[in-house]
Amino acid sequence: MRLLSRISILLIAILLGFSSCGDEPDGKWDKMKWNNLSNLKQEEGKYIVPASGGTYTFECTNYKAPWINSVTEEGVDEYSLIEVTDNFHTFIGKWFDVRCVNADLVVTIDPLDADCYERDMTVIVTAGDIFEIFVFQQQWLQ
Repeated sequence: MRLLSRISILLIAILLGFSSCGDEPDGKWDKMKWNNLSNLKQEEGKYIVPASGGTYTFECTNYKAPWINSVTEEGVDEYSLIEVTDNFHTFIGKWFDVRCVNADLVVTIDPLDADCYERDMTVIVTAGDIFEIFVFQQQWLQ
């Protein structure tokens, strides 16, 4: 009888241990941490992209493989207009290319057309229940 109750207690403890593994309540994920490897200037929460465009890399230091949640251009969700490949690791738009490569977010922005003064793009990256928002504003600088 004692052996049976010890086995029961052991089984209950094992089951409780397995059921609690990996369950993080919503909001308990660590904030994503990023290194701006391109040293792109940031003002008022926006990365300022020169009219010449370029490629900019941001390294996530605490999540191994983030992916792209959404891309918005000029306030319009571009999901239906973007070529989606690689399980949300690559979005290609009319004037930009956004990729998650391992822990890096790589954003390539084409040069600004002479008839366009400025344009904005927002990229939301996720690693599960945690999100990071990148806002890019490309403009002719004075």
